[in-house]
Amino acid sequence: MVVNRRLAVRLGVLAAVVLLVAGAWRFGLLERLEALHPGRALSGFRLAVRQHVVRSLFLLGGLYVLVTILSLPVAVYLSVLSGFLFGRWLGTGIVVCAASLGAFVLFAFARWLLGRWLRGRLEHQPQAAVLLQGFEGHAFHYLLLLRLIPLFPFWLVNLVPAVTTIRTRDYVVATFLGIIPGSFVFVNFGAHLRRFRLGDPWTAGNLTALGLVVLITLLPLAYRTWKGQPASGRGPTAG
Repeated sequence: MVVNRRLAVRLGVLAAVVLLVAGAWRFGLLERLEALHPGRALSGFRLAVRQHVVRSLFLLGGLYVLVTILSLPVAVYLSVLSGFLFGRWLGTGIVVCAASLGAFVLFAFARWLLGRWLRGRLEHQPQAAVLLQGFEGHAFHYLLLLRLIPLFPFWLVNLVPAVTTIRTRDYVVATFLGIIPGSFVFVNFGAHLRRFRLGDPWTAGNLTALGLVVLITLLPLAYRTWKGQPASGRGPTAG
């Protein structure tokens, strides 16, 4: 299982890079990048995105869906990039829709194709076993809590509900609503990077954006401390 997962991660990273480079080449984005001048390169990249807004939107959204399905640990960086390229509101919309779609595809695949085999695997995984117990009660509210507070890895929260009795509609709604706050925080941070100036980085907006990132990163620790649980979980891994 570990070997297969490592292989899947490597293939997923390769596929994501190929997709990104191929899309950038197809739309002429690479011609505007100047590796020796990062500032001009980023400005040129943003200019190319503005000239191909719809194509760039679908390219980034498609890449985000792929990353979510393959459970690659780069979603946070794509969220920041989305904010940098498209701003806080459109960027948040892209991330929330793409992450929800990717999570649903993974959920559907796990529920209707893997089913009983997956449950047998998850029951022997400590974190998954804890999640399975939690879903025995109010599944919708429990999933909504897990989406709002990233107590467990995003990929695990995508898979575990598939082997429970939660309704597909409840899974989709709880996922969509629950990832909005976290997605906004990282996208907003990316949007503020566009206005970042080395001469005066400590503006109120930049400090607020950074503070929100720190807050959501520490939120799982604060929740576990409040509940009296060991702080062994991971930080935010979602979009």
